[in-house]
Amino acid sequence: MDVFERQVLDYIKEYDMFGGVRHCVCGVSGGADSVSLLTVLARHRDELGLELHVIHINHMIRGADADSDQSYVERLCRQYGVECESRHIDVQKLAVDTGFTVEEAGRKARYDAFERMRSRFLSDGCVTAVAHNRNDVAETVLFNMARGTGLGGIKGIVPVRSGLVRPLLSCDRTQIEAYLERNNIAYCTDATNNEDDYTRNRIRHRVLPELSQINDQAVEHICSMAQIASDYERLAEDMVYRFLKSQGIDRKKDECRWTGGDSGKHEYRLDMDALRAEDKLVSELVIRQLVGMVSGGLKDIGKSHVHEVMKLYSAVSGSGIDLPGNGRVYKEYGQLVFVAGNADLDDMAVAAKSCSSVELVYGMDEICNAPGGQMRVRVYDRPAGLDLTKKEYTKYLDYDRIGKCLQMRTFEKGDRIIVGADGASKKVNRLFTDAKVPVDRRFRVPLVTLGSDVVWAVGLRMGEFCKVTDSTRIIVELQYIREDNEEERR
Repeated sequence: MDVFERQVLDYIKEYDMFGGVRHCVCGVSGGADSVSLLTVLARHRDELGLELHVIHINHMIRGADADSDQSYVERLCRQYGVECESRHIDVQKLAVDTGFTVEEAGRKARYDAFERMRSRFLSDGCVTAVAHNRNDVAETVLFNMARGTGLGGIKGIVPVRSGLVRPLLSCDRTQIEAYLERNNIAYCTDATNNEDDYTRNRIRHRVLPELSQINDQAVEHICSMAQIASDYERLAEDMVYRFLKSQGIDRKKDECRWTGGDSGKHEYRLDMDALRAEDKLVSELVIRQLVGMVSGGLKDIGKSHVHEVMKLYSAVSGSGIDLPGNGRVYKEYGQLVFVAGNADLDDMAVAAKSCSSVELVYGMDEICNAPGGQMRVRVYDRPAGLDLTKKEYTKYLDYDRIGKCLQMRTFEKGDRIIVGADGASKKVNRLFTDAKVPVDRRFRVPLVTLGSDVVWAVGLRMGEFCKVTDSTRIIVELQYIREDNEEERR
């Protein structure tokens, strides 16, 4: 057995790449890397217990050269007795349509095609094999560092991830080309790989050779650093996972469901005190993870998004920020609430109402649980010199004009509040709009009601109904105490 084949097979075994699967979809471009991968897998498919399926993507960029590569891959597959499926994708048009670079569009096209083919064989177990090698790892690490990255970028390319395996990551490009030469196996050369129009090519042709001049083990050392970063990230991910589990969030299950295109509602709640009690790095990683889960992925989520979310720690309840992918996060009485873009306002209203209606108990000094806090209710004879100065969270009512019990709940569509002495009313929704209350907060503003009438929109406006007058004998004092405001408790 060729020494290269043994090295690849040992690496496959080390990471158990084909454990429990019967099928392997192999992406083959016709270049040296993918041809060497196909050759090793085809020669050892029985040993590995695999049925091989090759997919080739013609990007329709290089004209006749691209067609020639396709023909070569198809001939090689016939020689190896392997099924081959070729697909034509206009990558340049895809780039224009999506706003991606040509590189990004090509990558998206390839992996979408790989996944569609893999889905045919999932019932028997199937993975996709691609031909990334150690040079690719080094290029990716340098590329990500230049863009600005965390551990996820420094770790480069991992050997196994979500149905994708990379059996050549223990090999470098020199070893691959030497293997093909020893075995007299031809391969295609993409002329665009020699151009410096793409960032990755400039790293390949300019940066890595310069680093290798400084140290001929540069690629190996970069890959070693990537492995260390991967180990540290795995430890950090475990800490994040355990914290989210303590908050009732199964990251692995929910993230997979979301990225798979599930159209259901996604809302996740974090206790801010628990989050702030964690190490700062863990807190940041937790926030980043949830931002990614409600934004459709982590690709474009950076430190700036995390830091903007952390500013909500000191913001008033109801404050929020928009996230990529129509996601949103807002603060709600000691919690950070992350909402995916497909969560609608009706869902918010239902969630808010499910725990937001309470009856206010009258007494000398009663404290009742209320949405987002507590309500202190006091009933007493009107004292001389009662200070009726407007206070945001303390209001006075005429006991005799109430006539029945007050309740506290959240907003319902159609709610109105009396704003004029003549009985003129105003829609509470309009009141919210005038006060610039965020839409997702409106269903969480406490409302004191008398029957169907709103008496007090807490923190916003007192209605004219039941107000204290010169003839008032008995006072009902309402003091709302927010959960996140300790000063109001004292």
